[in-house]
Amino acid sequence: MSTNEATSMETRRNFIRLTSTSFGALLIGRGGRARAQAAPPLIVQLEAICRRLAPLGWQSMMLAVTGGGLDVTAPDLAHELAKPLSIDRSYPGFGDFALAGERGIEPGRPDESLLYHAFAAPTVVSDPAGRMLGDFPTVAELDIIENYIYAARAATLDTLHAATNGLPAAIATFALHYRNAPDSVSGKHAQLCFSRTGVVRIGDLEPFYDAPRRSFADLDSARPYSFRVVPTRFAPFVAVRMPGGARGFGPQDPLASDAEREFWVPLHKLFSGRECIAGLDLQVALSSGLKNDLLASFHRFLEFQGFRNNYYGDVLKDYPFTIENSRIAELSSRSDYGPGVLVPHPEPFILPATYRGRPLTFPVDPAFTGDAENIQMSSPMALPGLNGSISEPDYFDDAAQETRRPAPQYVNARHAVENGHIVNLNDDSDLMNILAHGDFDALHYVDTSGDGWVIAECPQLQQTGLASIAAFCMVGLPDFFPNVTQRDLMLWWQRDVPAPLRAALWAIPPYALSQTRIAADVELPVGFSIKDDTVTAIVSQPEPSGALVQTVNGPYELRKVGLPDGATGVFDPGWETSLGIQYDGPTRTLQRYLAGHGLGSPFIEDAKLCAALGSYWPAVAPDATREYEPNKPLSGILYPWPSIVPLTDTEIGMVPTTDGTLMSWDGVPGPQRRKIGDRIVIAYHNVLYVDYIDMPGTMTAALTSRIDAAEYKSRILALAAIYWSLGIRPRPGKTVNDLLRKKSAWAVLSFRHVAPEDAAFQAAAAASQEGLTGPRRYAVDIYRWGAQAPDPTDFKIMLVDVLEEVRAFTDGRVVILNRRGTWHLDNSIPT
Repeated sequence: MSTNEATSMETRRNFIRLTSTSFGALLIGRGGRARAQAAPPLIVQLEAICRRLAPLGWQSMMLAVTGGGLDVTAPDLAHELAKPLSIDRSYPGFGDFALAGERGIEPGRPDESLLYHAFAAPTVVSDPAGRMLGDFPTVAELDIIENYIYAARAATLDTLHAATNGLPAAIATFALHYRNAPDSVSGKHAQLCFSRTGVVRIGDLEPFYDAPRRSFADLDSARPYSFRVVPTRFAPFVAVRMPGGARGFGPQDPLASDAEREFWVPLHKLFSGRECIAGLDLQVALSSGLKNDLLASFHRFLEFQGFRNNYYGDVLKDYPFTIENSRIAELSSRSDYGPGVLVPHPEPFILPATYRGRPLTFPVDPAFTGDAENIQMSSPMALPGLNGSISEPDYFDDAAQETRRPAPQYVNARHAVENGHIVNLNDDSDLMNILAHGDFDALHYVDTSGDGWVIAECPQLQQTGLASIAAFCMVGLPDFFPNVTQRDLMLWWQRDVPAPLRAALWAIPPYALSQTRIAADVELPVGFSIKDDTVTAIVSQPEPSGALVQTVNGPYELRKVGLPDGATGVFDPGWETSLGIQYDGPTRTLQRYLAGHGLGSPFIEDAKLCAALGSYWPAVAPDATREYEPNKPLSGILYPWPSIVPLTDTEIGMVPTTDGTLMSWDGVPGPQRRKIGDRIVIAYHNVLYVDYIDMPGTMTAALTSRIDAAEYKSRILALAAIYWSLGIRPRPGKTVNDLLRKKSAWAVLSFRHVAPEDAAFQAAAAASQEGLTGPRRYAVDIYRWGAQAPDPTDFKIMLVDVLEEVRAFTDGRVVILNRRGTWHLDNSIPT
């Protein structure tokens, strides 16, 4: 635990002990069911929170923001919070507090409640003297103030019924987070945002709530080779199903086709007690269910395809064929988290599977692995019928996304079990022939990824006819880029990238999951419908549409916070989830749904392939294309991929960090230049023999987590500019496929930041009579590659010939390029 974490925990310890005793502890029962004991009135709880925070800078801050109008220590806090205020939105952190807000608490309107904005906005961090506030609200305290806001409506069943305007209503559970204006649904002011899908991430360390940022941390700086589990908060609401053409709730970044869809939109938060709905004493309980059936689905795949199989039927319901519930994640019982926080179970990323006290294996059938189309790099691929006799690289191979992933798309089969002993086939130079001939038992591995649901029960409302609708949750892979969201990449690509470059970046658009109209996993036993394709959309409460876009004026950071706009909408096989497909109705209409069992087994198997193929497939994930030889064996052919979002030499362990440590993000060091006689070659780790299972504890996001959105996008433009200067540009009658093939003829050898005072850069600038003015400058060594072959002395190393080498400096707008010995300037790059 870091010093900051320990300090933050200590400052809350006494208050948490008090609240867990006097406010009633949250209890978790069997099956992940949560219920709350009786608690004091919400205003009493809110008064206690304000008393705790007041001397830590909060009293002086709220007085300063309101010109002395709001004192959080006032004897009658309810009256104090209800009165009109004069609000100074120039105070740091309050610039995007909704202009409609004029009170400490606006009944039923979190977005217009000044105290809630102060509690929940990550930009509110300083007292009037500019010092960091002494502490911040816990997750449980945010839940309490939300409950108070909705209780202040004094809503009855009749008023809630009237608010539905005759539209269908239900109890719907949402993942939720308060977000600053740039990330909100409207994009105009800070908003409490909701989605019926939450993204939770696995790790090997306990969670830590980073209270100043109002979100859970991904990493512990003291343990760079570990990842924290990242929980997500869920809460139930009375919700209404609204047509997409309606105004006031979003969705975020609406699609033209949304007018034909319906969205569940929250109206009123539900919680236990007499204050939620007037005249009722509600009992509201959340429960969760999680499932990982990677191994079960793989054995069903073997059986269905007629391949050798050693496990059938009911045993596939057993652990570890099927991993369920608390073995993956469960609703937390921590008093400082409150209800609804789904927390993954910390586990090592790679666990050898055992069943009934013995290693769990599967038979490697040569009818499966002997077909070259079923092998990508050295991973068997359980994806029948996708490729259909590939003869040459085609970057639109599976862009249509019309093939169901019936089982883990990639399966590790490189650890044989013989007489109870594990034999590592990666140490055999004949690995590919061994896989092709099969006839051995391969060891299974497990991880704790999965998908599932969170659902609420409220008997008093269900008895009136309100159904309860679950939220979908994905327990996905660790995040190597916590400060880069898929939505931000998508919007930048749509709005800011010059059209000629935009057309040449990716084979398909970089859509966020929040923009992917797709159903939740209909295979889960909780009633998800294949027709309900707005489950990943992000919405707000209905509100009047204002005209003004407000400006964030606090320490704003773009961060992933558990909603689907941080996740990728690409499922090949995906980073957080994968793809299932049904054909619906007499017309056999294609219907897609999210299905976690299409990920790799274990997940790091497809993490390796996704990264090794780079971000050509446009997910915000590590582009490790240049860690391996350019021409990679996939489905029976050699297949080159271009680098799109390069990691630096330091981030792939080619050069040390400032403290002398080599820290490749995945433990695989980058390429090295060698001279063999008069021949220059580039030495790579042979992708066939790189197996993350053999490299536990080597993955790290210590460096990649420092990459923010601006840096990520600058790298894309920098490399795009280099390709442009090499003459790889859109041409009339040519496709993106043609451009990607031309890019793939070049491999990035070195990519690094360059300082203005760098001697080589200065010499190049002088020779070309031009400098670079952009805020980020890069030095890039890129080469056209030729023949490749294993190192005669080490089959795990691949040697690649250099046909032509180019050195360049670029800021993404101008390129200073040395090709064939002469520096020249290219300022023709579209901007």
